[in-house]
Order: sequence, then C-alpha cells, then structure tokens
Amino acid sequence: MKRTPFAMANSGDFGFPWEPAPDYRRLLKTVRHEEPDRVPLAELGVDPSIKARCLGRAVANVRDDVEFWWRAGYDYIPLRPAYEFPHTMPSTTTTGTPGYGGGMEDAPASVSLAHPGVIGDFPDLDRYPWPEPATDAYYAPLREAAACLPEGMGIISGVGGIFTRTWMLLGFEEFCLALSERPGLVVEIFDRVGTIQCAALRRVVACEKVVAVWYGDDLAYSGSTLVSPEVYRRYLFPWMERLASIAHDAGLPFFFHSDGKLWDVIPDLIALGVDALHPIEPKAMDINEVKVRYGERLALIGNIDMNLMALGKPGDVRALVRRRIRDLAPGGGYAVGVNPGVAHYVRLENYHALRETTLTFGRYPIARGTDAKRGGRKSP
Repeated sequence: MKRTPFAMANSGDFGFPWEPAPDYRRLLKTVRHEEPDRVPLAELGVDPSIKARCLGRAVANVRDDVEFWWRAGYDYIPLRPAYEFPHTMPSTTTTGTPGYGGGMEDAPASVSLAHPGVIGDFPDLDRYPWPEPATDAYYAPLREAAACLPEGMGIISGVGGIFTRTWMLLGFEEFCLALSERPGLVVEIFDRVGTIQCAALRRVVACEKVVAVWYGDDLAYSGSTLVSPEVYRRYLFPWMERLASIAHDAGLPFFFHSDGKLWDVIPDLIALGVDALHPIEPKAMDINEVKVRYGERLALIGNIDMNLMALGKPGDVRALVRRRIRDLAPGGGYAVGVNPGVAHYVRLENYHALRETTLTFGRYPIARGTDAKRGGRKSP
C-alpha cells in the first residue's frame, strides 16, 4: 500500500503528513517502556466538529476518519464495532438516520444520574433488545478501516464499559439501591453485559490490523470512586480481567480509560492486566506521583488539561506539553493526549499546538530537566 493514499494538497487546517511516517509500533514500544523514535500522540476520541474543521469537510465515512487521524500525526485510528446498548425498549421508536459516528466515543453523550433506566426488574431483562455480538455488520467499520489504512497505521479498538452500561440500564440511583436490595439483579445485568462485551472483543481482536485494545469505563470523579472499590472488585474487575486476557492472548496490550481519582483501585487495575492508564485527570491525580509509584508497571497516556486546551493560549499548551515530555517520557511509558479527549470546545489553535509540539519536540533521546530534543518541522 502506498504511504500517502490521500491527496497531498492542503486540506482544511492540515498541510502535509508529518515525519517520521506513521508507525503503530511506536505506541506499542512506549507501552512496553521502551523508547521509540519520538513520543506518540494518543487520544481515545476527537470530537467530529474538530475533525471537520481540521479536514475542511465533515467526516462522513470511515475513510474520512482514517484520513483525519493520518493527517493529524497519529499512528492509529480508534474505532469500536458499531453497536450500543439501547436506552429505550423496543416499543419506543426514533426518527431520523444518523450519519457516520465512528471513533471510540460513548453514546449517548450524557445521562442524568437521577434518571431511571430502562430495566426495572427481572421481567425487563427478557424484553430488552440486547446486542447480538455475532452480528457481522457490527464489525464492518473495522474492515473498512483496515482496507484504507496508510502504511504503518493500525487500529485500536475495544468495547464499551461494563460498569457504565450496567448502571445506565438501571439508572444510577436504582443501581445503588439494587446493590443492597436486589443484588441478584445487579449480578444478572453485569453478567449479560459482560458476556456480550467479551464475545464482541473476541471478534474485534481477530480483525485485521487491530494492534491494541482500549477499554473505557468511568469509575470515579475528581474526589473519589463513584462507588466503593469493593463493588468493582466483586462485580466489575473479574470481567475486566477476562477482557484483558482476551487482548493479551491475542498478543495485544490492554489500555484502560477512566476519569477521576483512582488511587484506591490502581493496584487492582495492574493486577487484572491493565498495561496503560488514561487520562490521569489533572485535578484528581498528580501524574508525576503516578509515575513515581506505578510507572514501572503502567504506561501513562494523556493528562494535558482540558481547561487549558479550551481557555488557554497556544504558548501555554506548548509549555505544558514540553514539561510532560521532559518529566515523563524518558525511558518510554508516556504518550501525549488531552484529558479526557478532544472536546468540541477545545480551541483549534491549542489542539494544533499540542500536536505540533509533540511531533517536533518529542524526539528521543529526551533528557530530564531540559526541553525535549527539537526535530522535524519547526514549531510555530
């Protein structure tokens, strides 16, 4: 396959591809705590409006999405199979035909913690339209991406959070009550969701050009875990361990995303097989402390503050990215990304400053206490 399958003319806010060329092994070496040629960029998701402004057109299909990630300087495209757990029962109808969504973003964008879910008790379990992981069409976007990936790029895929989908089906308040009053119902929903996600992931890891698994499940907010760590240990972590095993048995690393303060469960995450942690929310945990305490066992991804990306100036973004590279990247184990992803309200000039600083200053060797070695195109 040609290295540059897309038109070389200027497209939107991008000019020409960055060098060195894409190489998914760059991120894999980083996760193994080895030094590649440069620090990789790594995002779980970029808002479609940002992609459209960068490309100069909407992302209408998988090929457009691949082009965005290639032009932006990433070594992969994040892409999940095309299914979700509906938030309505079959009797409820919707109108309209959605366009290409793509990516690894969860749907819906937000759900009220006080809103009741669609499952109230055991009889609803049989009425609910559970996804069927054997459905071949779910995996069509992964096949489409594999067919048009530029040389050196891979696909990072995964399945959605088992904890998040379980509490959404019940509603968060009802989920918390059920932990005490109807634990059997909680177990049954975890088992149904977990079984589906494991079956889907087995299909995912067999897809061509999938190079890593990225599992997202928000377990905390900035001050604490959402529920007691014992709840995760009883209901969730055994399923996460199965997911990690599916990835590892296929020879793939297992990344984990959760916002919030995770100190109480990081040892559990390491024990069940997590290889890389994202995004290390700045107001919840000091990434330098995480590096000192767990950096030999966990690779770290992200931590560039969303508030800075939305409200700050490009010079401030460049300074923070250089500082993170200087402090965290020597010896491998760190990839640059926004906490928790590139939202629609991120200033475009700040996003470009993050990318360009990483791609030009993040060249190995990197010495602690000094700016990362300069290379490639001169940073603006």
